[in-house]
Amino acid sequence: MKRSVHSTRARFIQVIILLALVTPVLLSLSKEDKKQNTPPFLASVDKVVEDQMAKQEIYGCAVGVVQNGNIVHVKAYGHHDKLRTKPFSVNTIFRWASVSKPLTAVAAFKAIETKKMALDDKVTKHVSYWPSTGNKDDVTIRNLLNNRSGVNHYTNIKKANYKSKNNFNAKQCVEVFSSAALDFDPGTQYNYTTFGFNLLGATVEEATNTPFETYVKNNIANKAGMTSLTAYPSDPGGFEKDCNGAIVNRTEGSVEWKLPGGGWGSNITDFTRFMQGLINGTFLSNTSALWQSVSNNNNYCFGTIRDALKGETYVWHNGAHNDVSTYMGFFPASKLGVVVIINADAYVSEGRMAKKIQALFGKDWNIDDLPVNYCGKNLNCGDNMVGVWRKNNTAEKTIIRRGYSTEEFNAEWKWLLDKGYYCSDLDTYTKGNARIWDGIFKKTNKKSALIRNYNHNDFNTKWKELSNKGYRLVDVETYMDGTTRKWAGAFLEMNGGYALHREMSHDEMHDKWSEYSKKGLKLVDIERYGNKWAGVWIAGDGNVAMYRNFETTDFRDKRREMNDNGWRLIDVDTYMDGGKRKWSGLWEKSPTPEHYIYGYDHCEWLTNYHNKYDNEGYELMDMESW
Repeated sequence: MKRSVHSTRARFIQVIILLALVTPVLLSLSKEDKKQNTPPFLASVDKVVEDQMAKQEIYGCAVGVVQNGNIVHVKAYGHHDKLRTKPFSVNTIFRWASVSKPLTAVAAFKAIETKKMALDDKVTKHVSYWPSTGNKDDVTIRNLLNNRSGVNHYTNIKKANYKSKNNFNAKQCVEVFSSAALDFDPGTQYNYTTFGFNLLGATVEEATNTPFETYVKNNIANKAGMTSLTAYPSDPGGFEKDCNGAIVNRTEGSVEWKLPGGGWGSNITDFTRFMQGLINGTFLSNTSALWQSVSNNNNYCFGTIRDALKGETYVWHNGAHNDVSTYMGFFPASKLGVVVIINADAYVSEGRMAKKIQALFGKDWNIDDLPVNYCGKNLNCGDNMVGVWRKNNTAEKTIIRRGYSTEEFNAEWKWLLDKGYYCSDLDTYTKGNARIWDGIFKKTNKKSALIRNYNHNDFNTKWKELSNKGYRLVDVETYMDGTTRKWAGAFLEMNGGYALHREMSHDEMHDKWSEYSKKGLKLVDIERYGNKWAGVWIAGDGNVAMYRNFETTDFRDKRREMNDNGWRLIDVDTYMDGGKRKWSGLWEKSPTPEHYIYGYDHCEWLTNYHNKYDNEGYELMDMESW
């Protein structure tokens, strides 16, 4: 588990020359008002969802909202693929993952209401193939609903015992785990377990003498009009993150073998209808029995989790597979609820999105606006990282993207541009034979542009063209494409002087730095390639310090010295020189505190430092990996 009158909205219109590995690309943007034929509060839902998609690196999701017991919003957002060519649809069938547990709990209580079984019945009273030896004989239906049975959660698994396909077999489902010892005596402890709910589904089947799938369809799906609910959902696939924070495709495969605890699926509309049925009491005569409190049980009740907001009961459950995350949360008294399906694994916070939406309806959980950056891997995992943070208290406006191919970065850049972000820092490198792109993106009301894959002369021409249109180069990157040196640059709309110089020797770089400092131009980016240097200047305080070609320990000491004397890093460049890692940096005078961290693996860098500094109001200024 993890925890519309008409209105106008400024939207970006893209002017794009499509990107290819062997041809240059210009990506630029302007704003234009675009009418949205959406009720105001639903337009606000769209805004919250898209904001969370950007801040959580979500490609696609679907959302349903119930207000006053009525479904008022069902919508799909985003895409199924990283190139953003396959739009999400409200008709797509997604796995519910562990939100299948409340469904199975409803089926169990229906069987109890109709006196087919009792809450404190032993499982062995109904299920002949559940062992009656030792403490397994003591497992009750109540224990299964409360996650207090002692049945394990995905350990000692014998998945090969499940052989059926598209014909749910409760006995085989139980045989996946029935030979394993219980983790503790039933009723004595809490342990969240999918297998416990699998056993509960088998108990419902045996007690009612009705196939579990049929029982759910007759008593739940048909009552709520959930025509898409299926025990055999196909897998549209989704995403997970690797050790370097790169999004990778993932497909879970068949989950029929754990249907009661995590295998049901439907489209977003029927997922919403299930929550609506719980809110309106469609399925049971006493639906609140599902969220009656259980002492010392981690807020887990009877197939649901109970919480409270300002004294009002809140009921929820979530779920996650390797390619999907789901959430259902509602206020029974207010008859308000939100469901969310996201095509990503546990790196996202689906509950955060749901609660952000609930806040629009007066249920404010007081959740911050920071991005969600979650590794979920071993801390000693990923590339070496360096980061520079400045306490600007604007961390909520800064997001990271890592590990994108050239075409994927193009698609993501365009999508983020439409959401009001620009690329402030660009990094590129190769892994194997693939060119990879990383970027820092920041929220802005200004126009921006990004150009990549230009040769020396063409880059100069495009830089002049954009500069004449009121754009200023803020970051430059250079790299080899075969035997040809290529250039990339990030631009932002601004006024004032500017300069770009490349192919400079060490001394020429120093001379240009000195010359432009006297002219009031600020050096904001340097790039070392071979024995050559490139520099980017914009209007500003020319009092910028530059130190280059330091070895790691010496650079660390220099940074501390500069920091103690009121100088803050603007830009860091790292590279290999003569078999040794070297460092160069630019500093400006500033009273604003900074953090500088280098040499940690990506997961540790992200988890222990970046997220900590985010929470303290520090904005990521520069990021490098090696």
